[in-house]
Amino acid sequence: MRNVVKGLALSAAVIAVIGGTISASAVPPTKDVHVDEGLFTLVFTGVPGCEAFSEEMVSERATEFTYHNKTGEDVKGVLHGKFLGTITNSVTGQTFTDHSTFTETYDLVEGTTTVSGSSYHYIVKGQGQVFAEVGHKITIDETGEISFQAGQDDFVQSDVAGICEALS
Repeated sequence: MRNVVKGLALSAAVIAVIGGTISASAVPPTKDVHVDEGLFTLVFTGVPGCEAFSEEMVSERATEFTYHNKTGEDVKGVLHGKFLGTITNSVTGQTFTDHSTFTETYDLVEGTTTVSGSSYHYIVKGQGQVFAEVGHKITIDETGEISFQAGQDDFVQSDVAGICEALS
């Protein structure tokens, strides 16, 4: 037993000496947290077919990480988002829960964006799910082309009108 303890102590000392001589190879990531700033609140103003809709945020939290290479250049961004809001149709009086929990990863080297989780998910009583962007999706930033899709995706980039149509 003593030999094992001596061996562990010697190994720990060697690791400490070696570890102390190796410099860090990358710049630490930066982190920003945003709470209840309305970053994910949908804006219906000026969108044809959405005149009757509005959204009120209940709660929101966005945590952003930016990762850098050895020289300090940004190489990846990660956004963890959680949102809870209420969409109201002023004509019908109907309200809809808008709840999202998702992660967006921006590969700044490859030029891709990966979205995982539930970005949009609306259920209408008596009809069930009417509009969703859930699962895992990878897009090419330059063209918007989807290179991989797993899960339902009714959302077309900036397609707030599609949400209004589904909730009407």
